[in-house]
Amino acid sequence: MGLYEEIQERLLSARDGELESLVLGWKGSAVVLKDGRWGIGAVPPGGGATLSPREDHTRRLLLSGAKDLAKLLVSPYPQEYAAASAAAAAIAPAPEEGLPLESLLPLPGGERVSLVTPDPWVTDFLRDWNWNISVFDDGRRGLNVFPEWTASQHLNSSGWVWLTAEVFRTRSFFSLLPFLSGKKVVLQGPGIPFLPDVYGQAGISFLVLPETSGTDGSAAMQYVASGGTPWTCPDLRWRVHPVSGQGRQG
Repeated sequence: MGLYEEIQERLLSARDGELESLVLGWKGSAVVLKDGRWGIGAVPPGGGATLSPREDHTRRLLLSGAKDLAKLLVSPYPQEYAAASAAAAAIAPAPEEGLPLESLLPLPGGERVSLVTPDPWVTDFLRDWNWNISVFDDGRRGLNVFPEWTASQHLNSSGWVWLTAEVFRTRSFFSLLPFLSGKKVVLQGPGIPFLPDVYGQAGISFLVLPETSGTDGSAAMQYVASGGTPWTCPDLRWRVHPVSGQGRQG
């Protein structure tokens, strides 16, 4: 079974939930279910495209339950994808026992870390850690920033790779997969459901996700609704979840 199929199967076999509220912000999305679960989702980069909704999509999203939204993770439409990634995170939230974000700080030990389509705030954060980073992002220019299509050419010189949900939305993960062998791979949310065994089989070493279990999401939702990026939200605590049982699957 392929990666996308297994993610979908796991989400659709989980407990469903009735939608209470849905937020699609400039830099993130959020879903709250009536049973109290909530999740933060990813919004595709690209400016205007993410702000071009379709009326039929809006009506369908508001009539959907959590599982119906999660089915849209493969949608090419940014509006549907943003809602689906938040619903997926709500259906399968990360547990509370994650490690502090700072637990990652010493691990690369000077090895180069390749960041593929990262949140700009994350890039600045990791530079503050004095990590040796290269950024692969078509939307940015600067020192050690390269076009995304060149990532596979440079990964051999990196001991670590930092990915976001964007590589799954665009399917670029599969072009990178042959070059990830033997590397430590970090997959950062938002928009990533907590399915560590599934991601472990795809070669992921660590999940970096916002903590939502047992917390009130109202402040975080207000922040996202106001156009803020989840990474800088003061009401979201980001946690590290080591993944075991790494393997490979397409």
